[in-house]
Amino acid sequence: MRWLLLAPFLVLSSGVWAKPSIQWNSSEFSALHELASGLRGKDDLPGELTRLEFKTDIKVDKDTVRRRVRDVWYYPSSTDVQNNGTDRIYFDEQTDQVTIHLAASIDAKGRLHAFEADNLKITNVDNGNTFTDRRQAVIALPGLGAGSVAMLEYEIVTDRSRLEMGWTDIYSSQIMVPVSHWALTAEWPEDEQVDWDVGGHWISCKGDNNGLSCLGADIPAVRLAGEVSWADEVDHLIVGEAKGWDAVIDRARSAFDQALADTRGSDKLLVELETGRLTQSEQIARIHEFVARDIRYVSMSELGHAVTPHSVASTLSSRYGDCKDKSAVLHHLLKLIGVEAFPVLVATERNDPSRLTVPSMRYFDHMVVCFELEGNRRCLDATDAHTDWLHTPAWIQGKVALKLEPGSEPDEIAVAPFRWKVRVNSELNFTGQGGATEQQTRTYIGEYAGIFRSFLSGMDSDSRREWAVQNYQEQVADTVEPAFEFVGFESLAPEVSVRSDTEFDPFLNPEEAMSYFEQSAWLNQEIHSLYLEKNGRAARFPGLQVTTTYRFDVGAAWSLTTLTPEFDYSNDFGRMVRHVQRRGNQTLDVVTELEIPEQSVPQGEVDRFNRFLDVLVRESRISFSGEVL
Repeated sequence: MRWLLLAPFLVLSSGVWAKPSIQWNSSEFSALHELASGLRGKDDLPGELTRLEFKTDIKVDKDTVRRRVRDVWYYPSSTDVQNNGTDRIYFDEQTDQVTIHLAASIDAKGRLHAFEADNLKITNVDNGNTFTDRRQAVIALPGLGAGSVAMLEYEIVTDRSRLEMGWTDIYSSQIMVPVSHWALTAEWPEDEQVDWDVGGHWISCKGDNNGLSCLGADIPAVRLAGEVSWADEVDHLIVGEAKGWDAVIDRARSAFDQALADTRGSDKLLVELETGRLTQSEQIARIHEFVARDIRYVSMSELGHAVTPHSVASTLSSRYGDCKDKSAVLHHLLKLIGVEAFPVLVATERNDPSRLTVPSMRYFDHMVVCFELEGNRRCLDATDAHTDWLHTPAWIQGKVALKLEPGSEPDEIAVAPFRWKVRVNSELNFTGQGGATEQQTRTYIGEYAGIFRSFLSGMDSDSRREWAVQNYQEQVADTVEPAFEFVGFESLAPEVSVRSDTEFDPFLNPEEAMSYFEQSAWLNQEIHSLYLEKNGRAARFPGLQVTTTYRFDVGAAWSLTTLTPEFDYSNDFGRMVRHVQRRGNQTLDVVTELEIPEQSVPQGEVDRFNRFLDVLVRESRISFSGEVL
């Protein structure tokens, strides 16, 4: 239930191009030699991997945007080489021409090592369900060792006529390692409208009607931990065509509407889905499940479709598409049943709308479809084949979004008050021999059901059973092997349940007084997984709601005496309540309800919050006694 922050050095690849469309110039190594010579003999060389220089020169005219980049690294140890000895050039294969001027290193003994063009690899920048036409040229820098200096110098020329949404560049001045020198200049004609903004304080910029100059020095490495958005936190510079959000919305909506010009096959599909006699909610559920599950996800962001979806007819015919293609189909089918839906762009790497200071399509990499129904906004992710339509998938909750309706500005996808919702029902019947049988149902609800369903769907039946047995043994008892049944994971239902039947060998003496305690294992598991980390900033708690209902039947061997106490424990973070009801001398019902809403916990309150969770774990224990009959 925790999201991982991806370091910028991680390669996300789903394909390699054998003949990269990259040009090479004859290399001039004098700048690299001069830089390496200047470093040799210094007593104050960096003790950790350092970006010595990152310099970008931008020239804009009516037809092109040219970017000349110099990227220089110092590797003080072999470990740094092993972990980060590869550089990358990011570009759009359809609109950009890349020329590499220099890719080489000089080792600690002054020997030059030039990169061979034949070793270049071009791979996708693939972030799962998002849309992108970005590529990366992967350059494994040669000859690196402790004390090496490497330099990559290249130029990217963008053909503006081939851009669907205009140009915007976003540069992070802060990365995971220190940066000694950072510089950027930009030039444009006076009649060119360019907007720019600096977020952070490590670089300073000066600009006028036809240019911009930015400098930064001795920029420390960014240290991020926990659920933190890289794009929201690091210093950055945004520069691009000047336009308001309405201009972005108009161009994006026009692109989306092109997919709705050809909707052949959609009427026939509704007949095949047999939606005619269903209620509207049932129709929505059936349409959503069809689009999410029967149209498979395939990245389709080739020329002309980086932003523009393919036609509804085309996607229905091929039965595949990316998020914007699937969203267009979902949008149209909802309209046919009377649901007025609207497309929404999502920036999956951003949580703070205030950071989107220069209006641009560049921030957004995903699309969903939303609508208002009975006073509630529903946002359906057509690429999520595991979450039902009544709940917004957990992975996009809280992400920055832009409704494609005039007058809209960046907002956030609504966050559920309780992202993790679980219900546990358990019946424990004690036998006359001192053993017990247990029938238990654990039910995961809403967003949690979607995540759990995704987890289960990746396994075959034997693997699911093995996982369930191991999980039960780790959380409850390692001496038993229950029988399991999984309910609701094959369809997009709001709930997924795990049912188990367990038989415990005798562990009590029926001729002695009973003393029993129950750890509330599944409640404790949920609490333990959500302790917050101290990372120097406010921590987000995703919201937890758990209800456990236990019925204990002590059978004919004992009569209940001392019962587990009721309680109502709460503070400003949340509340846990326990109700206890005795039913005769043999049966006891214990219901525990825990609610900790989604919230931002200030860093100074994290320890107190975690102590609150400690109390919940301690008080979740159930105990009772019985006398021999």
